[in-house]
Amino acid sequence: MGNSCAEVEKRFRDWLKQQFNEAGMRRYTDNAIIAYSHALRTACSRIEPFIAGNLFYIEDPMEYDATYEKLIHSHDFERVNRESGNGTLLVAMQLYQAFLRYAGREAAPDIAAPFYQKTKFSQDIYNEYRGEEFRYEEVAMVPIQRIYYGAPGTGKSYAVNKMIQKIYPDKMQRDAHSKRVIFHPTYRYEDFVGSIRPLMTADRPLDYQFAAGPFTVLLKEAFLNPKETYYLVIEEINRGNAPAIFGDLFQLLDRQEGGRSEYAITNIDIINYFFRDPGLKNIFVEGKIWLPPNFNIIATMNTADENIFVLDSAFKRRFALEYVRINFDNLPEEWAHSYETFAGRKPLTAIFRGTPLEDYADQLYYEGKLSRDWPTFARLVNRLIEQQNKARRTPENAHLARIPENKKLGPFFVSEADLCQKETFINKVIFYLKQDVFMDSDHYMTESFEEIYLSCIEDDADIFELLV
Repeated sequence: MGNSCAEVEKRFRDWLKQQFNEAGMRRYTDNAIIAYSHALRTACSRIEPFIAGNLFYIEDPMEYDATYEKLIHSHDFERVNRESGNGTLLVAMQLYQAFLRYAGREAAPDIAAPFYQKTKFSQDIYNEYRGEEFRYEEVAMVPIQRIYYGAPGTGKSYAVNKMIQKIYPDKMQRDAHSKRVIFHPTYRYEDFVGSIRPLMTADRPLDYQFAAGPFTVLLKEAFLNPKETYYLVIEEINRGNAPAIFGDLFQLLDRQEGGRSEYAITNIDIINYFFRDPGLKNIFVEGKIWLPPNFNIIATMNTADENIFVLDSAFKRRFALEYVRINFDNLPEEWAHSYETFAGRKPLTAIFRGTPLEDYADQLYYEGKLSRDWPTFARLVNRLIEQQNKARRTPENAHLARIPENKKLGPFFVSEADLCQKETFINKVIFYLKQDVFMDSDHYMTESFEEIYLSCIEDDADIFELLV
């Protein structure tokens, strides 16, 4: 006895920080501990008639039990409990009761806050935290939930960027209203949504706190600004285990006619993160979250990845799928220059005369598209792939392997910088063709890559002649 309120509160907080679950994770986040302490310090003084103020003044377990009974049976208790973090006060009182009863030597009991429905949010409490009123008014929209898929370099990301730029031409606005993530084999739910992570604080050398992931951060902004549109862009969605990364969020992907999720879920970590902004507390009175109509999810999928992780039909059904075909008309004009990389002395029509590409080269010539540039080279490679795929597999040509359509070259397979340097182009494009496209061919690029490389770099061989 005789300790100051601050000392008792510190011991109570330390006790809560020492509570761990079976997985070794802390049971109470720093935000929850702060909320419990604040409720014990201030909430009871708002109960009419007045019974107690700062509960940390009471250290005797029997005295506290008597005060606890008076408080919870007060006709005003339910109102204050609703207003204090939607049930935070009652949980805090029960935890403090256990703390005093066991002198902080035993584990805290499992206590759940009763989420009240149709709670009227107290503007007085709201203004205690924030100087301006925030009212969430959901605006019905048709959210975009789409996966763009196609061969490498078809411009999937380019199309997504252009779409968002059309809505938000200003870069700062664009960055504020969109987040881009890339799925990969080691990307996890914790990276996407958030997780408890170590944090250095002033009063403790090491602490743990929930660090929100890009999904959670953007979702909060969407709720705070319901009239503005937000875009979560997921690159290479099939290079990560998408169902595992989404986890319980999968249920949110079904949308109602107005754009909101058909089914809401309970996610305590996200709710606690949202409650850091008191203006959001009146939205999630039931302790559930959903996707609002202004929250869009756009993904890209490279079909050449051979389905590193297969997207099951249940997942794909919740997205609109849009095939992005190879179209060189979308390529910026400056990329079609006749770079030195494609230089040569013979006319292209002469190079391909008497070869399987002769008719197609003539067609491009009459269309005005046969030039020593990147689009022409890529078109000719893609036509070779088509021709080999049409070859009938008979005992005579059974050795010819079919080349998957997704091995074709898209217009954005390379960057403009790759086109400027012949050596860079060979290392990226020719190596890809040798290793991944014509690896089983007995006609195209049959030499070793070293021989091809030396021929093109040291002997200045014509790159187009690799296709005959």
